[in-house]
Amino acid sequence: MLLRQRVRLAGLAALGGIVALLLIMQSIFAEVVSSERWVNHSHQVRTTATLVLSHILSAESAQRLYLLVHAPEARDRFQGYRDDTTNQLLALTTLLSDNPDQVRRASTLTALANARLDALQVLMQAPAGSPPDTITLERGESLMAEVREQVAIIDGTEQALLVQRQGRVNTLRLLFVAGSVVICLVAGGLVWRLSSGAMTEADRESRMRQQLQDMLDEKGRLLREINHRVGNGLAMIGTLLQLQTHDTKDPQAERALAEARTRVLAINEVHKRMLQAETVDEVEFGALLPAFCREVAAEYGALDRVQVTSTPVLLPVETGVALALILNEMLTPTLRRSDELYSPVQLTLAVVDNRLSCIIDDPSGQLPTDMGAARLAGIGMTVVQALCRQIGAEMAFDKAGTQFYISITVPRARKVQAA
Repeated sequence: MLLRQRVRLAGLAALGGIVALLLIMQSIFAEVVSSERWVNHSHQVRTTATLVLSHILSAESAQRLYLLVHAPEARDRFQGYRDDTTNQLLALTTLLSDNPDQVRRASTLTALANARLDALQVLMQAPAGSPPDTITLERGESLMAEVREQVAIIDGTEQALLVQRQGRVNTLRLLFVAGSVVICLVAGGLVWRLSSGAMTEADRESRMRQQLQDMLDEKGRLLREINHRVGNGLAMIGTLLQLQTHDTKDPQAERALAEARTRVLAINEVHKRMLQAETVDEVEFGALLPAFCREVAAEYGALDRVQVTSTPVLLPVETGVALALILNEMLTPTLRRSDELYSPVQLTLAVVDNRLSCIIDDPSGQLPTDMGAARLAGIGMTVVQALCRQIGAEMAFDKAGTQFYISITVPRARKVQAA
C-alpha cells in the first residue's frame, strides 16, 4: 500500500511538472510565432524599399524614352511607374509605423521621391526640341542620389533588425526543442515508473491472456495458410489433369481424366469459399453451389444447362466437401450426354430446421434409376455410397431417371442471416 501511495504521489508530481513545462512551451511557442512575424516584417520592409527605388529608376527610363521619341505610350508608362512608386511609399510608411526613426526616414524618402518624379515630369513638359534645363538635370541627379541614400539607410537598419530578430527566433526554437525533449524524457520516466512500480497480479494475468490469444490467432493464421496452400495444390492438380486430358487420344482415358478433374474442382470450390470467408471449419454451401455447377457444366461444354436454386446455409467443411463430390458424381452422367435437345437440369437446395435436402431434376432421364444403374460407370457410385455413409446421408432415385434426391441431418447447419 505504501509503495502504491509513493508511486501515486510521484506520478502526480511528474504530471504537475509536465503541465508546468507545457505552459512554458506554450509561451515559447507564442514567442517563436511573434518573432517569426517580425522577421517576415523586416523582409517586407526591405522588399518594399527596393521596389520604390526600382519604380523610380523605371520612371527615369520611361522619361528618357519620351524625350527621345515623344511617344504617348512612354508618357503613360512614366505615369504608371509614378503611381506604383506612390503606392509602394504608402505601403512602406505603413510597415514602418512601429519604428519612429524609420518613419522619419520614410517621410524623407517620400519627399525626395516625389521631388525627383516632379523634376522628371517638368523635363517631359518642355517643348519638343528645346535643350534640357541643366539646373533641373543637376537637381534631379542630386535628388536621385539622396533617394538611393535613404533607401540604403532604411534597408541597412532593417537588415540589422533582421539579424537580431532571426537570432531571437533561432534561440527560441532551440529552447522549444529542448523543452520538447525534456517533456518526452519526463513523460517517459513517468510511464516507466508507473509501469515498473504498479505491476500487479492482474497485469500479469492480462499479459498471459493476451499471449494465449496471440497463440490462438497464430494457430488460426497457420491453419488458414495451410488451407490456402491446399487450395493452390488442388487448383494445380486440376490444371494438370486438364492439360493431360487435352493431350490424351484414348476416349476412355480422356473421360476418366475429365471425371477426376471435376472431383478435384468440387473439393477446390469448397476450399475457395472457405478462404474467402476466412473460416477454417465452415463453408457457405448455398453460395458456392452455383459457381460449382458452372465449373462442372463447363467441363462438359454444357455451361448454361444447370439451373440452381439454393438457400444460403453454413455447413461443416467435411460435410460440404462430401456433398459437393456427391452432386458432381450425379451431374456427370447427364452433362456428359448433354446436347441442344435436352432440357435444362434443375438443382434445388433447401434447409428445413436441421434437415438439408438436395434434388436434381433432369427431364431428359439421364440420371441413374437405381443403385445399380449402368450410367454411373467406374468408381462414381462407389464414391457416392462411401460419401453418403461418411456423412449419414439418405438418397433416392425415381424409376424414370429424371430425379435424384439426397437428404442429410446436420446438427451444425444454420441459415445465413440476411444483412
